[in-house]
Formats: sequence, C-alpha cells, structure tokens
Amino acid sequence: MGVILRFFLTFFVFYFLIKFVINLLIGKRWASENKTYRQQQQQQKRNKIQSQEDRIISYQKKKFESSTIEDVEFEEIKEE
Repeated sequence: MGVILRFFLTFFVFYFLIKFVINLLIGKRWASENKTYRQQQQQQKRNKIQSQEDRIISYQKKKFESSTIEDVEFEEIKEE
C-alpha cells in the first residue's frame, strides 16, 4: 500500500513540476509576443490619426506614382 501511495505522490510531483516549467517557458514567450503586438497596435493607432488633407495628399501621390506614362511628341511652333 505504501509503495502505491509513494508512486502516485512522485507522479503528481513530477507532473506539476513539468507543467510549471512548461507554463513558465510558454508564458514568458507569450507575454513577449503580446508586448510586441500591443506596441505595433499602438503605433498603428498613432499613424491612423491624420487630417483629411494628409490623406488626400497621400492618395494623390500614390495615384501619380502608379499612373502610366505616355509618350508625347511635341511640335515646334514657329512664330513669324
């Protein structure tokens, strides 16, 4: 009877010890990932606060940069 009780107590001690170590490792890794995620979210919120003029200007810049280029032939006008 004492052998079975000692076996279960040893099993539970190792189980909780391994569980504690795993939670310690995963918990720290999860906390650091969560911290960087929160920092990214805060930075995106700061970047989202723009005036309407800034949004219009950035849209026009993107539109200009993506527009196609057309070759134009110039004719020289001679004034007499």
